[in-house]
Amino acid sequence: MKKVCAWCGKDMGVHPSEDNSERMITHGMCEECINNVFAGSRIELGTFLDTFAAPVLVVDETACVITANKQARMLFHKDLPDIEHLEPGDVFECAYAKLPAGCGKTIHCDGCTIRNTIMDTLQSGKSHLKTPAYLHTGTPDDCTKIDLLISTERVKGVVMLRIEIVGSNEKTQR
Repeated sequence: MKKVCAWCGKDMGVHPSEDNSERMITHGMCEECINNVFAGSRIELGTFLDTFAAPVLVVDETACVITANKQARMLFHKDLPDIEHLEPGDVFECAYAKLPAGCGKTIHCDGCTIRNTIMDTLQSGKSHLKTPAYLHTGTPDDCTKIDLLISTERVKGVVMLRIEIVGSNEKTQR
């Protein structure tokens, strides 16, 4: 099975697989990207993250955003101080994060693919690539569903979350 870096696309060689299929591809993070992000590289984390075309959030072990690249800040129309230390639902402006209990603490959060994928990567170290997810924005009673593909990678105790917007659907009234 061919292995490529999910962040820069660099070929990382072949990873043994049971079916020996040449067509299957697995993803991880190459040593250069890991070093650029978290080891004493001369490249600052923000500068490195800004090299990615897709929006990227970095989430800590408490599931709070610690930084975001330029593309993510543009996507959410927020400056870095407005994103730091927030839960992803607050950054994404999830309709259910606006409920009194907040992001991660409502009945809707149990089935949240974004939250569950981040937490799985934090706990297990398992990377996820282009996992279909959706987000409800607006209010719980009048929301718009946005389809996403998310990818996660755990590096040095934090999760890098890459976001791709697939489309926006009609408003849903509840």
